[in-house]
Amino acid sequence: MRSLTPASLNRLHSLLRNALATVAALAVAAPLLAQEFAITHCDGACPQYASSAVANRAKIVVHHVFAAGLNSDTGLADWVAYRLTKDAVGVASLLPRSWQPDRLVAFSDAAEPIDINSSVYSLADIASTGNPYYGSEREIPTSNESRARLAPITSFANTPYWSDLNNLTNMVPMPTPLRSGPWLQLEQALNEYVVNAEAVNVVSGPLFLINQPLSSLATAGIELAPAAFYKVVATQEGSVAFVFRENLAQQASFCDQQANLEELERMTGLIMFPGRDFPESTELLAGLGCK
Repeated sequence: MRSLTPASLNRLHSLLRNALATVAALAVAAPLLAQEFAITHCDGACPQYASSAVANRAKIVVHHVFAAGLNSDTGLADWVAYRLTKDAVGVASLLPRSWQPDRLVAFSDAAEPIDINSSVYSLADIASTGNPYYGSEREIPTSNESRARLAPITSFANTPYWSDLNNLTNMVPMPTPLRSGPWLQLEQALNEYVVNAEAVNVVSGPLFLINQPLSSLATAGIELAPAAFYKVVATQEGSVAFVFRENLAQQASFCDQQANLEELERMTGLIMFPGRDFPESTELLAGLGCK
């Protein structure tokens, strides 16, 4: 038998090492590609995009008290998910409400959110009316446009992480009458409901009724104003969905804005609770004070 030279042995050893390294890399990579993340703010699986093209462009940021799916073209949240518990709810009237950039956005290629100093969407806090859930005592500006939080500070004021809710990724432009009217009513009802409930999961976001891709509108410099806003509330008993038109009057009741979850998912292009079935719950609706 022909013996191998030292040079041949070295080459053989090198080939074997490379082969073993490739096999090891594939063995490690396979489970990494298949792994799934369970996020408590989403009660497990976060909302999924029905379109794979949109999903590939979206980015998700996860903070202590909320998770957000960001639109890569606008930097705004397509959805924000959070989990309410009675221990987290508190009085937010004295908490600072200055908007701040989301540091996690820097780790993705998502666009920067709307200019923090935009004259169109000025910061306005909800005026206090004696109810501790209303917010600070600052005067509401005369402008009809404002910014709202998709996950409210009051729901997490009793945690050390309430400042996360000042991140621009939790912000959405919203008219003042809606923000200080039925939108706030629902937030208050949820804070009161969770006192006697184990936990409540909420998914919230804007609705854009447009006939062009967001990317083309953003490139053209066209201001994006949501046509409506949604909140989906889910418990072990089931779910209730609400859709609020942007021109809704301040005196309107949130109870009258109930919507069908399947229709909402078609409008948003999102699957709100992947792999889970939350049927419409009249019990939950009644618990929120709606007859």
